[in-house]
Amino acid sequence: MEDLTLKEILRSKEEKHILTGKISGIEDEYYKLKDKNIPCAIVWHGEIKVLIPSTHLGIEKVNKSVIRGMLGAEIDFIVIEYDKISNIAIASRKDAMELRSKIELPKLRVNDTALVRILAVGQKHIIVDLYGKEVIIKADNLQHTYIVNCKENYSAGQNLKVRIKSIDIENNVFELSAKDFTENPFKNIRKYIIENGEYTGKVIAFPKQNSGIIVQLDNSKISVLARVPPRFNSYPHYKDNVLIRITEIKENKKLIYGYLMRII
Repeated sequence: MEDLTLKEILRSKEEKHILTGKISGIEDEYYKLKDKNIPCAIVWHGEIKVLIPSTHLGIEKVNKSVIRGMLGAEIDFIVIEYDKISNIAIASRKDAMELRSKIELPKLRVNDTALVRILAVGQKHIIVDLYGKEVIIKADNLQHTYIVNCKENYSAGQNLKVRIKSIDIENNVFELSAKDFTENPFKNIRKYIIENGEYTGKVIAFPKQNSGIIVQLDNSKISVLARVPPRFNSYPHYKDNVLIRITEIKENKKLIYGYLMRII
């Protein structure tokens, strides 16, 4: 196995062959091409430590915090140096991304499906690798229902099936959607709730642009934007159990409105 991994490392260096591995750490390493110590992502290829300098990660902001957000992510790389004595390789993710995108992206068309790798996760978005291109997928395109925090549902290193909604390689514009492959609970929503019905749920968020609360209905993936009547002296707290009355259902827009009846 050791001979095989070494052969793969040497082939990558000599033939620009793309290898894949998961980021498992960060080290400051003296990198002679830059003549200074810079943060490097660590990827193990068998027993060979592969260092990918932050300057070769293909990211805009070169700092450790960005690399920390990518820990566990699976990435492509091409070896650019190998030291036999230390058994350490220096590699470039940027070179691999450019090669991968050159080969794979021209094949894609609108409505095609693709399997992408999750590189990093924010509160309201994720960043994925689409054949060498980093693409942001906002929460609205991940699920049909409201997502409080993407970090509760996704993590770096996961694979995700997406549909290509739009693609403009020349201008580097891509729109991806994963919700096409998830259940749409709004499809038959009136089987479960109706206008003027009263239902229990839990407070999961406080929207910034709208007054009120967002309530996750019990035994359901559906959330409701509910206003808080003036008779309540204070808003309910996060995770409080409440009773709300439904006032309007807009299944086509995936919006449900109501108002707070009681804090349980």
